[in-house]
Amino acid sequence: MTRTNTDTPGLLMIDMPMPILTPRLIIRPAMPGDGADIHAAKVETWDDLSVWMPWAKAIGTAEETESSCREAWGRFLLREDFRMVAIDRATHEFAAMTGLHRFDAAVRRMEIGYWTRKACQGRGIATEMTIALAHYAFRALSARAVAICHASGNDASRRVIERAGFHYEGCLRNATALPDGSVQDQLWYSFTDPADVPPLDVRWGTEP
Repeated sequence: MTRTNTDTPGLLMIDMPMPILTPRLIIRPAMPGDGADIHAAKVETWDDLSVWMPWAKAIGTAEETESSCREAWGRFLLREDFRMVAIDRATHEFAAMTGLHRFDAAVRRMEIGYWTRKACQGRGIATEMTIALAHYAFRALSARAVAICHASGNDASRRVIERAGFHYEGCLRNATALPDGSVQDQLWYSFTDPADVPPLDVRWGTEP
């Protein structure tokens, strides 16, 4: 039988203080009503997403994206997965998708995922976002390990991970299938000590 996070006694009682605030971003759960903005960003960024994101095989519709947001909100409430959006504090526009995924409650290990809309790329948004989530994982969720990976050849993602200071862990050979059907290696990185996470003005659980 497959274990889920809800098999762990008390997991539903874990406090998830939101939103997460950084100097430029408001990071909060994806929820009902976010679908239209996320879909518009997907369309804008599809040339990148359809190369590197395993899920980006079909762009779908705004209604399907909205349905996915509602599912994500339910999974967040059940503590099964923590999909989040990043909103630009200056413009109040959607900037990026992110989240903490594959949360192993027994080990307290989780993985950061992200993509940044094309209009917000090249501004350090992804780096700021991943550093913020690493701080949140350690300090709010008592993580023991925070992991992140990229597919072989995705140099833009590699640069984000390196700028954020993650430690290289190793390579999983032939571990991910890209939208074009090719199978690539995964390069893995992590933090296991909160003292290694670069400093950032980040807080959570308060209004912007």
